[in-house]
Amino acid sequence: MFESINSIEVDRKNSLPVADLHARYRKTSTPVVFGDLSLRWPAYGKWNLDYFREQLGDLKVPLYSNVPDINSGLPFKPVTSTRLADYLDDIAARDNVSQSVDTQGNDSKTNDLRVSRYSLERAAYLSRDFSYPRLGFQFDSNLCTIGIGAENAVEPMRQTSSLVHTVMCNFGAPISVLLVPAVQSGFMYRVGHSHNTVRDIDFRQPDFDKYPALKKIFGYVAELGHGDSLYVPAGFWCCTANHGFSINLSFETVQANFPQYLASAGKTVVNRLLNTSMLSDKRLTLLEREIVSRTNAALLRASKR
Repeated sequence: MFESINSIEVDRKNSLPVADLHARYRKTSTPVVFGDLSLRWPAYGKWNLDYFREQLGDLKVPLYSNVPDINSGLPFKPVTSTRLADYLDDIAARDNVSQSVDTQGNDSKTNDLRVSRYSLERAAYLSRDFSYPRLGFQFDSNLCTIGIGAENAVEPMRQTSSLVHTVMCNFGAPISVLLVPAVQSGFMYRVGHSHNTVRDIDFRQPDFDKYPALKKIFGYVAELGHGDSLYVPAGFWCCTANHGFSINLSFETVQANFPQYLASAGKTVVNRLLNTSMLSDKRLTLLEREIVSRTNAALLRASKR
């Protein structure tokens, strides 16, 4: 899915001791996939489209899109909200249409609307279907979220907090996750002081002529099947692409000393004051052009040294 980006496959482990996780992966800021973390959870056998429609169908959820004609150029703002049951019914209907069209040899794609980082507190019923992972982290229930998407849904590239470690658990169709270490942020075309990249970069098929700095990136790719879980170290850039309908459960934990908290708090204030999601499409476009020009110029200067 992310073949054009220089990357290596993420390690896959079963029954990894907590001490090894922290010594080999957390301390070295290296992601790892767990193949057995959720095998005994009720969610492993329950979580699918029909279960969510039956148990949570009346929830009103915001929907996000990466298509500029739909999101008005602001991918991190919801484009609409709807009952979860209606959203899932639309996915099921599109899948049926896609299957019937595909048998005739034509190409058909489902839309990319997705539920993104929906707080589990609003869907407390689901908490009976899993256990908080015993990985030596104190996971905060307030930071537990779910995401839902079908084929072609993409969670855009976004940088996680430098204090927050994440464990992502996938249920349903496979997903591909591209992870880029924070030390490579200079090549990511970060927009201003945000945690976002330039909007029209498609990390599945990047335009290296327009964004040559992306050739310098070296990251990790994790392929998560049903029940697989991924540890994402703090500060990583992360982009997720769906191969079909899937549900993503994310746990987060904040790990830092007091000076780090103070530094992070200062950055948070700046990010909120300069939040790109508050900018108009026109203003954001001008800012993105400036970022692209500046990054490419820096790359050119470096190549001449």
